Amino acid sequence: MEFREQIIQYRKEAPSVSSLATKTDLYFLDKYGSGGPGGSLKFTGTLIPGNVYFFTYDTDTELSQKVQYINRNPLILYISAEVVGKDTIVKSIDLTLTPPEQRLEILQNFWDKFQPTIETNQKRVAKGESPEEIRLVSKDLPQLFRDTGYSASFTGFKFKFMRNVKFVDYADWSKLPFLKYTSVQGIPVSEIYTNYRSKLKQ
Repeated sequence: MEFREQIIQYRKEAPSVSSLATKTDLYFLDKYGSGGPGGSLKFTGTLIPGNVYFFTYDTDTELSQKVQYINRNPLILYISAEVVGKDTIVKSIDLTLTPPEQRLEILQNFWDKFQPTIETNQKRVAKGESPEEIRLVSKDLPQLFRDTGYSASFTGFKFKFMRNVKFVDYADWSKLPFLKYTSVQGIPVSEIYTNYRSKLKQ
């Protein structure tokens, strides 16, 4: 099914966006929170490019003038990994720190581009198999995510600090634009969103 159709169907499940956000938060944390079962594919230590993951980020980085916020529960679209020194850096779009409207655009662009592979992967996961990788390199991103401001939330996480990693089922991607839950230390998420949106106008 087209991603836009999934969004439209899910929007009908509550009378308002705010009530749908509350419903989404409860559903998401019950399923993907630290005590939840997670998605259909259990994490065994390997991240698969082109998938969405939710995890606890137990970094030893501290807030400072340079580091104004730390996302403790990132929701990411995983792009690729890079080894820097002794660390594996998980290069991703942090969907938590992407405003809901741009989060929808990013996920829709990705789904529309790779829908045949995603639908095949849904069937593979349903049979207990691992999904195929959807590999992207940095030069692919500006075209794929044009006008979404994705670069403001494109970041890297040190793999060694990732805990309680959960694979997010493809069927739940259409719920993600309505997810309001965040666990961010430092400046308010509303300010992060304002900064993100301001760059769209430049």
